[in-house]
Amino acid sequence: MKRAVFLPYLALRGSTAGAALITGVCQTYVFARVLDPHSFSLFIIIGNLGLSLWLFDLGIAKVLYVELRARFLDGKLAAADGAPSPGLQAAGVTFLYIGLAILGSAACFAVAALFGGGAGQGIEFALFFVYAALNLAWFALRNVATAVDRFLHFETLEAARRAGHLALLFALLFGLPFMTFLLASNAVWIGLFALAIQRLRAERGFALGGPAATVGALRHFARANRKNLMESGGYAAGEIFVYNYPSLLVPAAMGLGAPTIIFDTAFKIFRGANVLFSAACDLMVPGQTRAFQAGDRPGLVRATLIAAALGAVPAIGLCGLLAIWGDALYRLLLGDAAQMPPTVTPILIVLIACNWIQAVSNFLLVHTGHFTPIARAAGIMTAVMSVVAIVAAVSGIDVVRFMALYAAAYAFGAGLYGWLAWRLPLALRRPETRQ
Repeated sequence: MKRAVFLPYLALRGSTAGAALITGVCQTYVFARVLDPHSFSLFIIIGNLGLSLWLFDLGIAKVLYVELRARFLDGKLAAADGAPSPGLQAAGVTFLYIGLAILGSAACFAVAALFGGGAGQGIEFALFFVYAALNLAWFALRNVATAVDRFLHFETLEAARRAGHLALLFALLFGLPFMTFLLASNAVWIGLFALAIQRLRAERGFALGGPAATVGALRHFARANRKNLMESGGYAAGEIFVYNYPSLLVPAAMGLGAPTIIFDTAFKIFRGANVLFSAACDLMVPGQTRAFQAGDRPGLVRATLIAAALGAVPAIGLCGLLAIWGDALYRLLLGDAAQMPPTVTPILIVLIACNWIQAVSNFLLVHTGHFTPIARAAGIMTAVMSVVAIVAAVSGIDVVRFMALYAAAYAFGAGLYGWLAWRLPLALRRPETRQ
């Protein structure tokens, strides 16, 4: 990647990743002050349900990236042999995700209206659900933009999104009605999707067609990538389980209120760190994929080491922040809503360090198409984390002990993925033949 492009991309990607981490902790800060603890807990659950829509991705976006990237590098983005264009297939995946977000929102409204606090609360829950769930469709567009080297434009839109959503979030502290916040936040989403799609259409990474053509393109994509989709789906399902089951287990087994708030705050920091590491890895994906396809091992190793070094900067900074000012940070975020136990900090530091290793490894494995080995590794991790979940559910342990068990299992997984990255893409071993 040319320096004239890399430096602005580094600045933008770093700022959006930092904003993602800030947004997570600021949402905790604001909601702890504008909502009562019971409502706060309910919105945590609704938001986690919205984010759990990633269950339906099953790695589709990454298979789309690998296919679109290969076509882009070979100069073959046009439709060929009667098959729908890659851009129309990308549209099929994106609109599938948007449709799932809308369906989930409708279901959330129906359940809340019938069994909760009436239509008003149902609308609030539905809007908050779709606000969280649209991240999945946005993730698909990010992969499309990166595949066709339009990452700089996409990051500009992402910066605007983060700024807009943060401004609306803080406006709650100054009296903005909660319903207005939800409506405006979703309006920001609509505008950004329109701008992103418009640019990608110009670059042939996205194409619009009628409903029948779009559905047909989606079916073609599924048939042509059946094996990769199955393997990627296994990997994604395992990852989704690992990252999402605690958010459902803790309130169910340990109760709403303090346990849920404590865990959600810690997990937001942990997952926020993952956003920073993902940003560091995103910067080097174009160079890694070009080097891998060209058989340039020194270039691939160099790009991967740069990704690891870039990720190490926020890892060291965040771990240092938690070690020195962790208690003050928790008090600032939570106020009187809950008190964070001091033993959470060392657990978080272990999780962040292991997540750094795993992010660098997994980005390389996924973007070079090694779906089969990571699917097997994800299956192993699912089994290990299932044991942790069963132990937590039946033993009656508190939330801190559960987090310690989770961190131990997660460290095992990070080591496994690191070993796979060394043995496969870094050794220039090609993925299994697609079917």
